[in-house]
Amino acid sequence: MGSNVATFVQARSNSVTQQRIRQILSYVMECHSIFLVDGITYSKSGIASMGTVMFEDHLKFEFKENYLVKNKSLLKGKISDLEEINFACETQQRYMDAVDGKIKPDKIDIYINKLGLKNIFAKEEDENIYFAIECKRIQILSDSKDYVLDIQNKFVNRTHINTRLPFEGQIAFIENDKLDHIIVSDKINSILKTTLSIETDLFLTPDKLHKKMGGTYMSSHKRNHGKHPFSVYHLMFDYRKVVLN
Repeated sequence: MGSNVATFVQARSNSVTQQRIRQILSYVMECHSIFLVDGITYSKSGIASMGTVMFEDHLKFEFKENYLVKNKSLLKGKISDLEEINFACETQQRYMDAVDGKIKPDKIDIYINKLGLKNIFAKEEDENIYFAIECKRIQILSDSKDYVLDIQNKFVNRTHINTRLPFEGQIAFIENDKLDHIIVSDKINSILKTTLSIETDLFLTPDKLHKKMGGTYMSSHKRNHGKHPFSVYHLMFDYRKVVLN
């Protein structure tokens, strides 16, 4: 009886959490839609001449600062629980490496906390409950290998110290005009199918997160420590006309 109740509570907790994550990711895609309408472009050579920030970092900083942060009223106006939502880049949390058992710093590309999930995780401070999105540039199709390595090294092989949700996020900046989200997702799946170090329960499957924007997928895997299941939401950003040489 007790185990059945615990299972029900856990399932409900995951369902409510997943709904919240999907709401946030729908907002992320809305920001991407606004970004595309704005017609912003970035010159690789121009960014390099300005300083030492890596181009991938420049893309995520720009998207976070100019879109995720500046348009928060669109999200807060729909969901009152997200009045305090916070977006940050390059935030670090601690994790335990499942390979060598050592505690290490986890640098997160886009860190989102204050998710309004305090009622679900009653024993945890809302500030410590966070959702992580990792970013990768896809300049050529073989860059999909590094994308899959992020699933392995940043999600599968890590046991996190603070409350890490059973949901992860990834953004692919697709820069090559010969590629699109279908080609890239197919390539990622082909790599996952031959990657024995990642236990995959569901390969990338189209999952509509935004009513107008496509290019979003979900996959499911197991963490190497404890075999806990988790899902990854994949957002394929069309940067083919955004990135200039």
